[in-house]
Amino acid sequence: MKGVSPLVASVLLIAFTIAVASLFSGWITSFTKVTTEEVQEQSEKKLTCSYGGIALDNVKYNKTAGNMSGTIENTDLITLGNINFEIFYANATREKLNLNMEIEPSERKPFNRQALGMNISNNYNTIRVITNCSNVYDEISSRDVSEVW
Repeated sequence: MKGVSPLVASVLLIAFTIAVASLFSGWITSFTKVTTEEVQEQSEKKLTCSYGGIALDNVKYNKTAGNMSGTIENTDLITLGNINFEIFYANATREKLNLNMEIEPSERKPFNRQALGMNISNNYNTIRVITNCSNVYDEISSRDVSEVW
């Protein structure tokens, strides 16, 4: 019995390689397109968010009512949305207060929200205001919060 000639073996090897490459080329093309779009989207968001800034001011906690109040100021050039609070406690727990507000550049808005966990135990360390831009937030310690009765 004779083996396959080297010429036929080379042609079959090339044909097999081309077939496998054509199968993967469609997947690679769509994968590259999707990845490029995602990277572009993330880059645009980071670039836009680099023009964002926010500040907490005059924060007070009413121990009797369990309310936290104060003002939020947009200190930079873009509109910020999905503004919420996170309260970090000494026991490593966290409470989120949803404000779901939007604030225009240079705008100051008052807030007044019930802080349930603080009503039970005012052993909190930090209060952070967060936005739709992950790198745009402000944080104050419990020492910066005035407590009223």
